[in-house]
Amino acid sequence: MVVAIVGVLVAVNAGAQTISLGERTPRLKKAKWLDGNIPQKSDFTYIEFIHSASISCRNSAERLYNIIGPLGNIAFVLISHQSATEIDEWVTHYINERSGVIVDDSHIRTSFGVNYAPYAVILDHKNRALWFGNPQLLDKNTIEKLTK
Repeated sequence: MVVAIVGVLVAVNAGAQTISLGERTPRLKKAKWLDGNIPQKSDFTYIEFIHSASISCRNSAERLYNIIGPLGNIAFVLISHQSATEIDEWVTHYINERSGVIVDDSHIRTSFGVNYAPYAVILDHKNRALWFGNPQLLDKNTIEKLTK
């Protein structure tokens, strides 16, 4: 019984994205950046897909922002398919020279194959996926290992 449940969960989760580890991911070139702020280029990029109504999204965004901030070699990007007015109130403090927020009409979400939030991806400088999944499972130790 447990094996069947795990099998179903794995099958559902496996269909939740279209990227693979080590493979190039979709570019963010045509993204609509909140307040026109595009983060500086970094060796690595952390992307988190969010929804403002989700406490899990708010908590993981804040926790990961505090972990990533001091590292210096990784940009922090939040992507929401909500309008700027719906998210502006709680995301403006994430906008600075090393982090930004994208207001997406679902084009980026669809190109990454994201079906739920929060969902995160860590990319290297060549736009290859180093890690992806639920950001609630991501910790400082893992990020430091990936970004060395």
